[in-house]
Amino acid sequence: MRRGKPLLQIDPLYGHIQFSPEISDLIGRPLVQRLRHVRLSNIDSIQMPGISNISRFEHSLGTAHLASHLGFWEQLSEGDRIVLQAAALIHDTAITPFGHLAEEAMMYLSEIRGAGPGHQERWSLLLGDVEQTEPGGVDLQIYLGREAGLRGWAEHVFGLRSAKQKLREILGAINGEGRLGVCIANGMDLDNLDNLSRIAFHMGLQVDRQIPTRIASSMLALGSGRSVVFSERAREDIIEWLALRAHVYNLLMLSPRDFCGKVMLLYATVRAVQCNYLSPSLWMLTDQEFLGKLLSCREPKVVETTKRWLVGDLWSLSELVWMEGSPPKYSDVYRLSARLSTVLDRECFAYRITDKRSRRIDVSFSGGHLTSLGTGSTQWLLGVGSPVRSRAFTREQNRRIRQEACGLFGSRPLESEGGLADHAPLKLM
Repeated sequence: MRRGKPLLQIDPLYGHIQFSPEISDLIGRPLVQRLRHVRLSNIDSIQMPGISNISRFEHSLGTAHLASHLGFWEQLSEGDRIVLQAAALIHDTAITPFGHLAEEAMMYLSEIRGAGPGHQERWSLLLGDVEQTEPGGVDLQIYLGREAGLRGWAEHVFGLRSAKQKLREILGAINGEGRLGVCIANGMDLDNLDNLSRIAFHMGLQVDRQIPTRIASSMLALGSGRSVVFSERAREDIIEWLALRAHVYNLLMLSPRDFCGKVMLLYATVRAVQCNYLSPSLWMLTDQEFLGKLLSCREPKVVETTKRWLVGDLWSLSELVWMEGSPPKYSDVYRLSARLSTVLDRECFAYRITDKRSRRIDVSFSGGHLTSLGTGSTQWLLGVGSPVRSRAFTREQNRRIRQEACGLFGSRPLESEGGLADHAPLKLM
Protein backbone atom coordinates (compact mmCIF):
# COMPACT_ATOMS: atom_id res chain seq x y z
CA MET A 1 0.00 0.00 0.00
CA ARG A 2 1.31 3.42 -0.98
CA ARG A 3 1.61 6.12 1.63
CA GLY A 4 0.91 9.83 1.54
CA LYS A 5 0.42 12.48 4.17
CA PRO A 6 -2.10 12.26 7.04
CA LEU A 7 -4.79 14.93 7.20
CA LEU A 8 -5.62 16.89 10.35
CA GLN A 9 -9.15 18.33 10.65
CA ILE A 10 -11.01 20.32 13.31
CA ASP A 11 -14.53 18.98 13.81
CA PRO A 12 -17.35 20.81 15.69
CA LEU A 13 -18.27 17.65 17.63
CA TYR A 14 -14.99 15.85 18.16
CA GLY A 15 -12.36 18.58 18.04
CA HIS A 16 -9.04 17.71 16.40
CA ILE A 17 -9.29 14.56 14.30
CA GLN A 18 -6.72 12.95 12.02
CA PHE A 19 -6.96 10.51 9.13
CA SER A 20 -4.47 8.06 7.69
CA PRO A 21 -2.69 8.90 4.41
CA GLU A 22 -4.97 6.47 2.54
CA ILE A 23 -8.20 8.03 3.82
CA SER A 24 -6.76 11.53 3.45
CA ASP A 25 -6.19 10.75 -0.23
CA LEU A 26 -9.81 9.61 -0.62
CA ILE A 27 -11.11 12.77 1.11
CA GLY A 28 -9.48 14.81 -1.64
CA ARG A 29 -11.22 12.95 -4.49
CA PRO A 30 -14.10 14.70 -6.37
CA LEU A 31 -16.82 12.27 -5.23
CA VAL A 32 -16.12 13.23 -1.59
CA GLN A 33 -15.47 16.93 -2.29
CA ARG A 34 -18.93 17.23 -3.90
CA LEU A 35 -20.41 16.56 -0.44
CA ARG A 36 -19.11 19.94 0.73
CA HIS A 37 -21.94 21.40 -1.35
CA VAL A 38 -24.77 19.02 -0.42
CA ARG A 39 -26.75 19.66 2.75
CA LEU A 40 -27.04 17.11 5.53
CA SER A 41 -30.68 18.00 6.19
CA ASN A 42 -33.26 17.63 3.42
CA ILE A 43 -34.06 21.34 3.45
CA ASP A 44 -32.35 24.69 3.99
CA SER A 45 -34.15 25.06 7.32
CA ILE A 46 -36.04 28.31 7.91
CA GLN A 47 -37.12 27.58 11.47
CA MET A 48 -33.83 26.08 12.70
CA PRO A 49 -31.08 28.14 11.01
CA GLY A 50 -28.31 26.25 12.79
CA ILE A 51 -28.89 23.18 10.62
CA SER A 52 -29.40 25.11 7.35
CA ASN A 53 -26.00 24.49 5.88
CA ILE A 54 -24.43 21.52 7.63
CA SER A 55 -22.76 19.67 4.79
CA ARG A 56 -22.70 15.96 4.05
CA PHE A 57 -18.93 16.45 3.91
CA GLU A 58 -18.78 17.39 7.60
CA HIS A 59 -20.97 14.41 8.50
CA SER A 60 -18.93 12.01 6.36
CA LEU A 61 -15.69 13.03 8.03
CA GLY A 62 -17.33 12.55 11.42
CA THR A 63 -18.58 9.08 10.51
CA ALA A 64 -15.13 8.08 9.26
CA HIS A 65 -13.59 9.41 12.47
CA LEU A 66 -15.95 7.29 14.58
CA ALA A 67 -14.87 4.18 12.67
CA SER A 68 -11.36 4.53 14.08
CA HIS A 69 -12.81 4.55 17.62
CA LEU A 70 -14.57 1.19 17.38
CA GLY A 71 -13.72 -1.03 20.32
CA PHE A 72 -12.41 -3.75 18.00
CA TRP A 73 -10.52 -1.37 15.65
CA GLU A 74 -7.09 -2.65 16.72
CA GLN A 75 -8.17 -6.24 16.02
CA LEU A 76 -8.80 -5.51 12.33
CA SER A 77 -6.20 -5.98 9.65
CA GLU A 78 -4.84 -2.87 7.95
CA GLY A 79 -6.81 -3.68 4.81
CA ASP A 80 -10.07 -4.08 6.75
CA ARG A 81 -9.47 -0.79 8.53
CA ILE A 82 -9.13 1.04 5.23
CA VAL A 83 -12.21 -0.70 3.80
CA LEU A 84 -14.32 0.13 6.85
CA GLN A 85 -13.19 3.74 7.16
CA ALA A 86 -13.54 4.31 3.40
CA ALA A 87 -17.10 2.96 3.53
CA ALA A 88 -17.87 5.29 6.45
CA LEU A 89 -16.41 8.23 4.54
CA ILE A 90 -18.14 7.71 1.19
CA HIS A 91 -21.47 6.22 2.34
CA ASP A 92 -23.33 9.36 1.20
CA THR A 93 -21.55 10.05 -2.09
CA ALA A 94 -24.45 8.70 -4.18
CA ILE A 95 -26.89 11.07 -2.46
CA THR A 96 -29.06 13.47 -4.46
CA PRO A 97 -29.10 17.27 -3.96
CA PHE A 98 -30.71 18.50 -0.74
CA GLY A 99 -30.15 15.14 0.93
CA HIS A 100 -32.85 12.71 -0.12
CA LEU A 101 -35.27 15.40 -1.29
CA ALA A 102 -34.52 15.18 -5.02
CA GLU A 103 -34.59 11.39 -4.74
CA GLU A 104 -38.06 11.57 -3.19
CA ALA A 105 -39.20 13.83 -6.03
CA MET A 106 -38.24 11.15 -8.55
CA MET A 107 -40.26 8.63 -6.53
CA TYR A 108 -43.38 10.75 -7.01
CA LEU A 109 -43.10 9.94 -10.71
CA SER A 110 -41.87 6.35 -10.43
CA GLU A 111 -45.00 4.81 -11.95
CA ILE A 112 -45.17 7.38 -14.73
CA ARG A 113 -41.62 7.78 -15.98
CA GLY A 114 -39.45 5.44 -13.96
CA ALA A 115 -37.63 6.71 -10.92
CA GLY A 116 -34.25 6.87 -12.60
CA PRO A 117 -31.21 5.23 -11.07
CA GLY A 118 -31.76 4.17 -7.48
CA HIS A 119 -29.14 4.14 -4.76
CA GLN A 120 -27.67 0.79 -5.84
CA GLU A 121 -27.64 1.77 -9.51
CA ARG A 122 -25.92 5.07 -8.73
CA TRP A 123 -23.25 3.18 -6.84
CA SER A 124 -22.78 0.87 -9.82
CA LEU A 125 -22.16 3.98 -11.91
CA LEU A 126 -19.66 5.29 -9.39
CA LEU A 127 -17.82 1.98 -9.23
CA GLY A 128 -18.19 1.15 -12.91
CA ASP A 129 -16.78 -2.03 -14.42
CA VAL A 130 -13.21 -1.87 -13.21
CA GLU A 131 -12.04 -3.98 -16.12
CA GLN A 132 -13.59 -1.79 -18.81
CA THR A 133 -14.91 1.56 -17.67
CA GLU A 134 -13.25 4.38 -15.76
CA PRO A 135 -15.71 5.57 -13.07
CA GLY A 136 -16.44 9.18 -13.84
CA GLY A 137 -15.16 8.77 -17.42
CA VAL A 138 -17.16 9.69 -20.50
CA ASP A 139 -20.34 8.32 -18.91
CA LEU A 140 -20.11 9.92 -15.48
CA GLN A 141 -18.81 13.37 -14.63
CA ILE A 142 -19.37 13.49 -10.90
CA TYR A 143 -18.53 17.12 -10.10
CA LEU A 144 -17.61 20.11 -12.27
CA GLY A 145 -16.48 17.86 -15.11
CA ARG A 146 -14.18 15.83 -12.88
CA GLU A 147 -14.16 12.06 -12.69
CA ALA A 148 -15.28 10.47 -9.44
CA GLY A 149 -11.75 9.35 -8.61
CA LEU A 150 -12.77 6.21 -6.74
CA ARG A 151 -11.12 3.67 -9.00
CA GLY A 152 -7.91 5.66 -9.15
CA TRP A 153 -7.83 5.83 -5.37
CA ALA A 154 -8.41 2.07 -4.99
CA GLU A 155 -5.68 1.21 -7.49
CA HIS A 156 -3.30 3.63 -5.78
CA VAL A 157 -3.96 2.19 -2.31
CA PHE A 158 -4.55 -1.52 -2.98
CA GLY A 159 -2.82 -2.06 -6.29
CA LEU A 160 -4.27 -3.03 -9.67
CA ARG A 161 -4.94 -6.66 -8.77
CA SER A 162 -6.84 -6.02 -5.54
CA ALA A 163 -8.65 -2.77 -6.37
CA LYS A 164 -11.81 -4.33 -7.80
CA GLN A 165 -12.35 -6.68 -4.87
CA LYS A 166 -11.71 -3.97 -2.29
CA LEU A 167 -14.18 -1.63 -4.01
CA ARG A 168 -16.81 -4.38 -3.84
CA GLU A 169 -16.10 -4.85 -0.13
CA ILE A 170 -16.50 -1.11 0.46
CA LEU A 171 -19.80 -1.02 -1.44
CA GLY A 172 -21.00 -4.08 0.46
CA ALA A 173 -20.24 -2.41 3.79
CA ILE A 174 -22.12 0.73 2.75
CA ASN A 175 -25.14 -1.43 1.96
CA GLY A 176 -24.89 -3.25 5.29
CA GLU A 177 -23.45 -6.39 3.73
CA GLY A 178 -20.37 -8.45 4.49
CA ARG A 179 -18.56 -8.76 7.77
CA LEU A 180 -18.21 -5.00 8.31
CA GLY A 181 -21.54 -3.77 6.97
CA VAL A 182 -23.26 -3.84 10.35
CA CYS A 183 -21.04 -0.91 11.41
CA ILE A 184 -22.29 1.33 8.57
CA ALA A 185 -25.93 0.36 7.98
CA ASN A 186 -27.79 -0.95 11.01
CA GLY A 187 -30.19 0.23 13.72
CA MET A 188 -27.29 1.54 15.80
CA ASP A 189 -24.49 2.34 13.35
CA LEU A 190 -21.75 4.93 12.88
CA ASP A 191 -23.79 6.85 10.31
CA ASN A 192 -26.74 7.29 12.68
CA LEU A 193 -24.57 8.03 15.69
CA ASP A 194 -22.85 10.95 13.99
CA ASN A 195 -25.85 12.20 11.99
CA LEU A 196 -28.19 12.62 14.93
CA SER A 197 -25.67 14.07 17.37
CA ARG A 198 -24.36 16.51 14.74
CA ILE A 199 -27.83 17.84 13.92
CA ALA A 200 -28.70 18.17 17.62
CA PHE A 201 -25.47 20.08 18.26
CA HIS A 202 -26.06 22.51 15.37
CA MET A 203 -29.69 22.99 16.47
CA GLY A 204 -28.37 24.41 19.71
CA LEU A 205 -29.52 21.57 21.96
CA GLN A 206 -27.53 20.69 25.04
CA VAL A 207 -25.69 17.63 23.72
CA ASP A 208 -23.06 15.39 25.23
CA ARG A 209 -20.73 15.57 22.24
CA GLN A 210 -18.82 12.48 23.30
CA ILE A 211 -21.79 10.08 23.23
CA PRO A 212 -21.09 8.94 19.63
CA THR A 213 -17.44 8.27 20.46
CA ARG A 214 -18.28 6.43 23.68
CA ILE A 215 -20.89 4.24 21.99
CA ALA A 216 -18.49 3.47 19.11
CA SER A 217 -15.73 2.51 21.55
CA SER A 218 -18.19 0.26 23.39
CA MET A 219 -18.67 -1.86 20.25
CA LEU A 220 -16.36 -4.63 21.33
CA ALA A 221 -16.72 -7.24 18.60
CA LEU A 222 -18.65 -8.33 15.55
CA GLY A 223 -21.33 -10.79 16.66
CA SER A 224 -23.01 -13.62 14.83
CA GLY A 225 -25.20 -12.60 11.91
CA ARG A 226 -25.65 -8.86 11.46
CA SER A 227 -24.87 -7.74 14.98
CA VAL A 228 -22.29 -5.96 17.10
CA VAL A 229 -21.49 -6.89 20.68
CA PHE A 230 -21.62 -3.87 23.01
CA SER A 231 -20.06 -3.53 26.43
CA GLU A 232 -22.51 -3.24 29.34
CA ARG A 233 -21.39 0.34 30.01
CA ALA A 234 -23.01 1.43 26.73
CA ARG A 235 -26.57 0.85 27.96
CA GLU A 236 -27.14 4.31 29.49
CA ASP A 237 -25.51 6.06 26.54
CA ILE A 238 -27.73 4.21 24.07
CA ILE A 239 -30.84 5.07 26.08
CA GLU A 240 -29.78 8.73 26.18
CA TRP A 241 -29.08 8.67 22.42
CA LEU A 242 -32.55 7.24 21.71
CA ALA A 243 -34.14 9.98 23.82
CA LEU A 244 -32.13 12.59 21.93
CA ARG A 245 -33.29 11.03 18.66
CA ALA A 246 -36.95 11.38 19.66
CA HIS A 247 -36.46 15.02 20.60
CA VAL A 248 -34.50 15.94 17.44
CA TYR A 249 -36.92 14.29 15.02
CA ASN A 250 -39.89 15.77 16.82
CA LEU A 251 -38.42 19.19 16.04
CA LEU A 252 -37.43 18.27 12.49
CA MET A 253 -40.72 16.69 11.48
CA LEU A 254 -43.11 19.15 13.10
CA SER A 255 -41.58 22.40 11.86
CA PRO A 256 -44.41 23.78 9.67
CA ARG A 257 -42.17 26.22 7.78
CA ASP A 258 -39.66 23.52 6.90
CA PHE A 259 -42.39 21.04 6.00
CA CYS A 260 -43.81 23.66 3.63
CA GLY A 261 -40.35 24.30 2.18
CA LYS A 262 -40.00 20.60 1.36
CA VAL A 263 -43.41 20.62 -0.32
CA MET A 264 -42.40 23.58 -2.49
CA LEU A 265 -39.04 22.16 -3.62
CA LEU A 266 -40.59 18.74 -4.27
CA TYR A 267 -43.32 20.35 -6.36
CA ALA A 268 -40.79 22.38 -8.38
CA THR A 269 -38.59 19.33 -8.97
CA VAL A 270 -41.48 17.09 -10.02
CA ARG A 271 -42.73 19.69 -12.52
CA ALA A 272 -39.21 20.21 -13.88
CA VAL A 273 -38.86 16.47 -14.48
CA GLN A 274 -42.30 16.31 -16.09
CA CYS A 275 -41.36 18.95 -18.66
CA ASN A 276 -38.10 17.05 -19.38
CA TYR A 277 -35.92 19.83 -18.00
CA LEU A 278 -34.43 17.66 -15.27
CA SER A 279 -33.33 14.08 -15.89
CA PRO A 280 -32.41 11.22 -13.54
CA SER A 281 -28.79 12.40 -13.77
CA LEU A 282 -29.78 15.28 -11.46
CA TRP A 283 -28.45 13.16 -8.59
CA MET A 284 -24.90 14.20 -9.50
CA LEU A 285 -25.59 17.91 -8.96
CA THR A 286 -24.66 19.95 -5.92
CA ASP A 287 -27.38 21.89 -4.09
CA GLN A 288 -26.39 25.14 -5.81
CA GLU A 289 -26.33 23.56 -9.26
CA PHE A 290 -29.73 22.01 -8.57
CA LEU A 291 -31.27 25.36 -7.60
CA GLY A 292 -29.74 26.91 -10.69
CA LYS A 293 -31.46 24.30 -12.83
CA LEU A 294 -34.83 25.01 -11.22
CA LEU A 295 -34.41 28.77 -11.64
CA SER A 296 -33.57 28.43 -15.34
CA CYS A 297 -36.43 26.03 -16.14
CA ARG A 298 -38.75 27.04 -18.98
CA GLU A 299 -41.79 26.15 -16.84
CA PRO A 300 -42.93 29.38 -15.06
CA LYS A 301 -44.42 27.54 -12.07
CA VAL A 302 -41.08 25.86 -11.36
CA VAL A 303 -39.22 29.18 -11.41
CA GLU A 304 -41.84 31.04 -9.38
CA THR A 305 -42.07 28.32 -6.71
CA THR A 306 -38.27 28.17 -6.38
CA LYS A 307 -38.01 31.97 -6.08
CA ARG A 308 -40.74 32.04 -3.46
CA TRP A 309 -38.94 29.41 -1.42
CA LEU A 310 -35.64 31.30 -1.68
CA VAL A 311 -37.16 34.53 -0.31
CA GLY A 312 -39.32 32.80 2.32
CA ASP A 313 -42.66 33.54 0.64
CA LEU A 314 -44.15 30.20 1.65
CA TRP A 315 -47.26 28.48 0.35
CA SER A 316 -50.35 27.87 2.43
CA LEU A 317 -50.02 24.66 4.43
CA SER A 318 -52.74 22.39 5.76
CA GLU A 319 -52.78 20.92 9.22
CA LEU A 320 -50.06 18.34 9.74
CA VAL A 321 -51.81 15.08 10.60
CA TRP A 322 -50.39 11.91 12.09
CA MET A 323 -51.73 8.85 10.30
CA GLU A 324 -51.73 5.26 11.56
CA GLY A 325 -50.69 2.52 9.14
CA SER A 326 -48.08 1.76 6.51
CA PRO A 327 -46.71 4.91 4.82
CA PRO A 328 -47.99 5.14 1.22
CA LYS A 329 -45.68 5.19 -1.77
CA TYR A 330 -44.78 8.65 -3.03
CA SER A 331 -46.50 7.87 -6.32
CA ASP A 332 -49.72 7.30 -4.36
CA VAL A 333 -49.20 10.57 -2.48
CA TYR A 334 -48.95 12.20 -5.90
CA ARG A 335 -52.33 10.69 -6.78
CA LEU A 336 -53.70 12.24 -3.60
CA SER A 337 -52.32 15.61 -4.72
CA ALA A 338 -54.25 15.39 -7.99
CA ARG A 339 -57.42 14.30 -6.21
CA LEU A 340 -57.25 17.14 -3.68
CA SER A 341 -56.59 19.71 -6.41
CA THR A 342 -59.94 18.72 -7.89
CA VAL A 343 -62.10 18.39 -4.78
CA LEU A 344 -60.70 21.50 -3.05
CA ASP A 345 -60.65 23.56 -6.25
CA ARG A 346 -57.09 24.75 -5.69
CA GLU A 347 -53.72 23.36 -6.74
CA CYS A 348 -52.42 21.03 -4.04
CA PHE A 349 -49.25 19.06 -3.45
CA ALA A 350 -49.14 16.47 -0.67
CA TYR A 351 -46.12 15.15 1.20
CA ARG A 352 -45.63 12.48 3.85
CA ILE A 353 -42.81 11.66 6.25
CA THR A 354 -42.31 8.33 8.00
CA ASP A 355 -42.15 8.72 11.78
CA LYS A 356 -38.47 8.73 12.70
CA ARG A 357 -38.89 9.84 16.31
CA SER A 358 -39.03 6.31 17.68
CA ARG A 359 -36.66 3.47 16.95
CA ARG A 360 -36.46 0.02 18.44
CA ILE A 361 -33.06 -1.63 18.39
CA ASP A 362 -31.91 -5.05 19.54
CA VAL A 363 -28.60 -4.76 21.33
CA SER A 364 -26.26 -7.66 22.08
CA PHE A 365 -24.31 -7.00 25.26
CA SER A 366 -21.06 -8.64 26.28
CA GLY A 367 -22.82 -10.56 29.04
CA GLY A 368 -24.33 -12.74 26.33
CA HIS A 369 -27.89 -11.41 26.38
CA LEU A 370 -29.95 -9.60 23.74
CA THR A 371 -31.92 -6.56 24.90
CA SER A 372 -34.53 -4.53 23.02
CA LEU A 373 -34.25 -0.80 23.63
CA GLY A 374 -36.56 1.94 22.39
CA THR A 375 -39.90 1.54 20.65
CA GLY A 376 -41.00 1.31 17.03
CA SER A 377 -43.72 3.33 15.31
CA THR A 378 -46.44 2.66 12.75
CA GLN A 379 -47.24 6.33 12.15
CA TRP A 380 -46.52 8.79 9.38
CA LEU A 381 -47.09 12.52 9.00
CA LEU A 382 -49.18 14.06 6.20
CA GLY A 383 -49.35 17.67 5.06
CA VAL A 384 -50.60 19.47 1.93
CA GLY A 385 -49.32 22.70 0.42
CA SER A 386 -50.99 25.10 -2.02
CA PRO A 387 -49.48 28.04 -3.93
CA VAL A 388 -52.38 30.36 -3.05
CA ARG A 389 -50.77 32.05 -0.05
CA SER A 390 -53.77 34.29 0.69
CA ARG A 391 -56.15 31.37 1.09
CA ALA A 392 -55.48 29.44 4.28
CA PHE A 393 -56.86 25.92 4.45
CA THR A 394 -60.25 25.99 6.15
CA ARG A 395 -61.41 23.56 8.81
CA GLU A 396 -63.62 21.86 6.22
CA GLN A 397 -60.73 21.55 3.75
CA ASN A 398 -58.51 20.01 6.43
CA ARG A 399 -61.30 17.55 7.22
CA ARG A 400 -61.61 16.69 3.52
CA ILE A 401 -57.86 16.10 3.25
CA ARG A 402 -58.00 13.58 6.09
CA GLN A 403 -61.05 11.94 4.54
CA GLU A 404 -59.46 11.58 1.09
CA ALA A 405 -56.18 10.28 2.56
CA CYS A 406 -57.99 7.65 4.63
CA GLY A 407 -59.97 6.50 1.61
CA LEU A 408 -56.95 6.28 -0.67
CA PHE A 409 -54.41 4.81 1.75
CA GLY A 410 -56.56 2.80 4.16
CA SER A 411 -55.02 4.68 7.09
CA ARG A 412 -56.70 6.47 9.96
CA PRO A 413 -55.91 9.93 11.35
CA LEU A 414 -54.59 10.23 14.88
CA GLU A 415 -54.03 13.88 15.70
CA SER A 416 -53.37 17.18 13.98
CA GLU A 417 -50.21 19.17 14.65
CA GLY A 418 -51.50 22.54 13.46
CA GLY A 419 -50.86 24.52 10.30
CA LEU A 420 -48.58 27.30 9.17
CA ALA A 421 -50.29 29.85 11.42
CA ASP A 422 -49.52 27.87 14.56
CA HIS A 423 -46.04 29.14 15.37
CA ALA A 424 -45.57 27.57 18.78
CA PRO A 425 -42.03 28.13 20.07
CA LEU A 426 -39.62 25.27 19.57
CA LYS A 427 -38.86 23.61 22.89
CA LEU A 428 -35.15 23.03 23.22
CA MET A 429 -33.43 21.17 26.00
